[in-house]
Amino acid sequence: MKSPSTLIALTALCQSASTLAFAPTSTGERASKTRCEASRRDFLSTAVATAGIAASSATLLTPLPGAAKGLGEGGLPDGAAQFSRVIKVKAQLKSVAKRVAEQPDDITKEEWDKIDDFLRTVYSAGNDMKVISKGIFDPSKKEKADEDIKLLQKVVQAAQKPVAQKDVKGFSAIASKADGLFDDFLDQLRDVPDEL
Repeated sequence: MKSPSTLIALTALCQSASTLAFAPTSTGERASKTRCEASRRDFLSTAVATAGIAASSATLLTPLPGAAKGLGEGGLPDGAAQFSRVIKVKAQLKSVAKRVAEQPDDITKEEWDKIDDFLRTVYSAGNDMKVISKGIFDPSKKEKADEDIKLLQKVVQAAQKPVAQKDVKGFSAIASKADGLFDDFLDQLRDVPDEL
């Protein structure tokens, strides 16, 4: 939606352009003007018109602050941003666990190092889960969610040993346990009764 000031500026520009375009001029009047005066006036009118167009287009093209930020750049409010990160980490954990389980011989030392770094991301997802759990009002669900968070972070710490030893079975078991803890935590966020 265009702002009123933009519409006023555009209307003024259109009116002045249409007035000058259809105004009658006499040849005598034109001959009496010096070339210098005409070019000065043309320059000033062009400069004013250009400044008006630039100001109105800058107003129209400037994005809103919330729309300018992307998902990972703080574009979501607290709670929603953390929830989004938790969901992403959960999906990435499944993907990493699948890769390790299906192609264990193809995993290089660099990939194991990246998996170790990824475990830190999974651990920090526990901090995001703590923020999300503040919105749980049922005391029993909140307590269960807090237990899931603590256990997830302990499981992730335990996963560093199989990753350091390049133990595929150990990592797969721990990744499966962590995925289950993510699911348990997300179940605590449901407000809809099971009877529905």
